[in-house]
Amino acid sequence: MAEHVAASEDTHRRPGGSLLLTASPVDPSPDVVAIVLDPTWTPDPAVAAAGRVAPIRDSVDATLRDVDPIALTSTLLEGWAAAAGIVETLKIGGTSFWYYVRLRHSIWLQERVIWAHVLRRLVDAHRPAVIVVGDESDPAIVDVARLIAATDGIRLDLPEPPPVVEAPVPEPVVAPPVVVARKPKRSVASRARRFVGRMLGRKPPPPPVPTGPPRRPPLAPILAKVAALESEPGRLLVVSTHDPHLVETPSGPRLMNPFLGPIADVLRGTRLEPITVDWRAKRADPVAFARTTGPGTERILPLDAFLVADESDDPAVLEVAEGAARSIRDVREAIPVAGIDLGQLLAEVVSEDAVRWFPSMQRTVPRITRLVRHLRPAGILIADEYHREDWREAAAATGTPFFAVQHGTISRHHQGYIHATRPPALRLPDRTFVFGRWEHDRLVRDSVYREDEVVVGGSPRLDYFRPTGTDREAVRRELGVAPGDRLVVLSGTWGTLYRRFHYPVVLARLFDRPLPGIHVVVKQHPGERDEGPYRPVIEGVAAARGFAPPPITVVRDTDLYRLLGAADAHLGIHSTVLTEAVFVGTPNLLATGILGGDLLDYVEAGVALPVETGADLLAALDASAGGALRHESRTAFIERQYEPGSASERIAADLLEWLPPAPEPVAAAPAPVVAR
Repeated sequence: MAEHVAASEDTHRRPGGSLLLTASPVDPSPDVVAIVLDPTWTPDPAVAAAGRVAPIRDSVDATLRDVDPIALTSTLLEGWAAAAGIVETLKIGGTSFWYYVRLRHSIWLQERVIWAHVLRRLVDAHRPAVIVVGDESDPAIVDVARLIAATDGIRLDLPEPPPVVEAPVPEPVVAPPVVVARKPKRSVASRARRFVGRMLGRKPPPPPVPTGPPRRPPLAPILAKVAALESEPGRLLVVSTHDPHLVETPSGPRLMNPFLGPIADVLRGTRLEPITVDWRAKRADPVAFARTTGPGTERILPLDAFLVADESDDPAVLEVAEGAARSIRDVREAIPVAGIDLGQLLAEVVSEDAVRWFPSMQRTVPRITRLVRHLRPAGILIADEYHREDWREAAAATGTPFFAVQHGTISRHHQGYIHATRPPALRLPDRTFVFGRWEHDRLVRDSVYREDEVVVGGSPRLDYFRPTGTDREAVRRELGVAPGDRLVVLSGTWGTLYRRFHYPVVLARLFDRPLPGIHVVVKQHPGERDEGPYRPVIEGVAAARGFAPPPITVVRDTDLYRLLGAADAHLGIHSTVLTEAVFVGTPNLLATGILGGDLLDYVEAGVALPVETGADLLAALDASAGGALRHESRTAFIERQYEPGSASERIAADLLEWLPPAPEPVAAAPAPVVAR
């Protein structure tokens, strides 16, 4: 092992032995306790009874019953950032870009908060003299193990770093002299045949097909499109920063931003005729760039449009920005968690991250500002605004009104929407359109928004939803559900944190026994790139305990509403699909046993039944079929969460009222008549 921290002499406290953190099950020696880090692994009863090999899932389960990592991390990060002065350090113009990265650093910290409590629980239970970290452990485990070992005086064995292999320096190659041979003259007959071929119109052979990466499309047509749109000042600039979704519209299926596209549809033909910036489309990505070319895309600009009137970078500005980013390493504010301090570690990570993006943001903000000055829009409309401080600063610099549409669920600790304080550098939208009264109250009551900054607009993504009679039997046949079986939809997640900790713990409890007559359909998040932990956990528990698992079907690219319409129930764990199931009318089962898991108070509102074990799951399915979830509760929840009526029409009308028409161009004075 490469690293050793001197062991404590306190043998009375620690009986000795090693705690091995291993990626997969092993057969340890008698003085070793092996903890299997694979969260989907379930030991058979004999292995579990021996106590020498245990799944990390047991310790995670116990931790999540005692600790709400989302709430704790939110409090810790808010206090650290305020004490460290990060808001001012990462400022461009009048906008702090700390909020640009706060969410991802919150996830980084939350992962280590969980590991700190989990490893502290293991160390206190086994009191090892040595902690051995296996070769496949990820950086979060190594970070926490280092701190716990150093704090407790435990020897730490880490895996050997991979050897650095230096590439051999190639011998210089001396090119042979180039011999230019003269092309032999063609014969008279050959020249005659070529002449006759040309006369007969025969085509020459095609040129060879070029190999290598495709050429990047030219910039000039993009700038020409910008120039054409400059003649239309006073339009609405719609900035779409997400990959488009396939949405069924009255005119057929279309790719669009589901939050902004319906509003843009309503505004077409008005004085706020939208100009769209597709921020995910750029020349370096041919597939995405194709969304901005061809007929009907004259008002759609790719990211490259911000290169209009581009200017050279000021090296001094970039140097100052890099210096500010590096200075964060010197922050010495503590973050105490489970007996260790994560503060210095967070400061180093925030600093390293900022060195990568903060100087380049000094280039991006002026580019966006120049594009806005060229287009002179009446206002900017965006979703996911809490990640788009670059556009917020450009709007402020140009005096352009800035509007946002709620994106996703606003939970009580949402790092994009919920703030404890409002420093001047926290630039919020001039208006934020939220889905319902409940979100309005959360932003005004639990965050720092003013009453006049939050408008209940409804959810534009639901405007194109048309409840139709789902052919339940057809859907079930497509999914392979046996006649008479109950279909339970389990909504998945793309988040690594929840895939590693929350889902394995919850699924191991819920599928702890035979569930006859149940077919599980996992509806994956569009961002998932593999099948996830769902099947391994469910089938692993069944195999270890000797019973047959329920049939499982995993789907991703399918219509969610059609799937919910065919289901007997939806099983949710930290998922916005819980709300969508209420909207469709599918009974909700909410996984409990995790602190802070009911993000929108579904159980209290009477639109979800809590379930923790397989027995709860079976009972809840029977109860929901018997009408335990009342129609009145569903109606009240929908009215609280979603303003009734067309959100797109309501928001479009508000924008037309708030944004004044563009001033008429001043006619040039007639030229004076000069008498000859």
